Amino acid sequence: MLEMTQINYIKFLREKEDLNITEIANRLDIAWRTAKKYAEGNFDTENEIKQKRIKPVMGPYLYLIRAWLEEDLRMPKKQRRTAKKIYDQLKKLTDFEGSYRSVRLYVGKLKREIIDAQKKQYVKLLHNPGVAQVDFGEFAAISPARSEIVDYQFLVMSFPSSNGQLCRVLPAKNAECLLEALKNMFEEINGTPTVIWFDNMTTAVKDILQDRKRSLTRSFQEFKWHYRFEANFCNPGKGNEKGHVENKVGYIRRNWMSPMPVISDLDEFNDYLKKEMIKDRNRQHSSKNCLISELWQEDMESLLKLPQEPREIFRIETARANKYGEIKLEEEIYHVPQAHYRQNLILKVYWDEIVVFDEYGEEKLTVLPRKYVLTRDKIDWQGELKIFLNKPRAIEHAAYLQAMPETVKEYLLAEDISLRKKRVKVLLKLLDEHPITTIARALKEAFNRGNLDHQSLKLILGYQGAGKPAEDEREPLEESWTPAKVQEWQPGLKDYNELCREVFRQ
Repeated sequence: MLEMTQINYIKFLREKEDLNITEIANRLDIAWRTAKKYAEGNFDTENEIKQKRIKPVMGPYLYLIRAWLEEDLRMPKKQRRTAKKIYDQLKKLTDFEGSYRSVRLYVGKLKREIIDAQKKQYVKLLHNPGVAQVDFGEFAAISPARSEIVDYQFLVMSFPSSNGQLCRVLPAKNAECLLEALKNMFEEINGTPTVIWFDNMTTAVKDILQDRKRSLTRSFQEFKWHYRFEANFCNPGKGNEKGHVENKVGYIRRNWMSPMPVISDLDEFNDYLKKEMIKDRNRQHSSKNCLISELWQEDMESLLKLPQEPREIFRIETARANKYGEIKLEEEIYHVPQAHYRQNLILKVYWDEIVVFDEYGEEKLTVLPRKYVLTRDKIDWQGELKIFLNKPRAIEHAAYLQAMPETVKEYLLAEDISLRKKRVKVLLKLLDEHPITTIARALKEAFNRGNLDHQSLKLILGYQGAGKPAEDEREPLEESWTPAKVQEWQPGLKDYNELCREVFRQ
């Protein structure tokens, strides 16, 4: 039976071009009876009886060829089996007697069938196994190092088919953080989703064009090409189109970020979340009569294979050093000791570090940890301690306790409950006049002396300068960005030179 396009062309030649049957048969190189049948006859292409040919040689091996081709669809195109490779593999089977020509014909036919079936499936089903959705969320955490509350971003990738999810906490929503987190997730599941749904985040989408098309940023486009997934984007203001992942953002925040977590090391916290996401799959699916972990396996089996080489995520920037050896990137100041005044530098910017090269990109000068402007809130220590004034036993379970300086924590957690209550009162009075970091230094001195009463602490604080840190303990001040006028200023030595000449004349 001919393809529909061929049948349409025969009808066109007969009706519009007024060709006879012989001319049509010659032009299309088909039998005269076939040309007559489709040019003038009445036929039903859907219900036409198709003769099944017996395949005595290839028949027993077609299921194996189909399985290989379906497996190859998940591999990079350059690493897929060719007809010759399949023929070579079949020849290793002792009882295979087919020819290379037969293998090549059946491989081509099966490839078309598999690809066409996959296209139809993607049109009809939105939540096939291997399809994912991605979205950002935000939460607050306690930073013990800063004794502050810090806002973090977290990226969620969910799989609607199985109801499973992955999560990564990030310091920012920039392109390097987004792509590094996606790459890390792909490596965790050892594959790439076939399709990923996004909203119109600026790190991925430059502009929204007509017909729902998107102009993508160069970094995202190259990342997409490398990992071979299809990126779909929601309509503007229609976040419900990826409602599954939006629900997952709230689910993760409620279950693992409430109460406020303590994050002293971001990598450790992400490792903890990985383990928790795996545990979460061992529960019953809400609408399917099986565990999420069982459906998760279907998702994993539908993933694309990872490329042989992972993609390095970075961008290139340039900067010029001032006379203090400073450079400026994204409103943050970085010190490059090896740089000289007005030297042009090339920066290789990763999500967590900046590699600094000379102006020719030949010599690596230094590697700097990347700074982020995290939103911070000071902890109201007086407000927190007042909660435990009448509940001293509950202090050791307080979330904010992890953010307290160690000496303050040790001072508060006395074994005697009545003593705890007294010490809470002492701290509340001291906090009226001094910050908690100053009180921590005073407590360190008080522990060394063995005097922890209120009066001794007041005397130590007064001796330290009413809350001002000693010169040897003061935090170094970060130098501000040098203005351009100051950078370009050169001292005038004319008067000095004239004075020197007068001295030499005498």
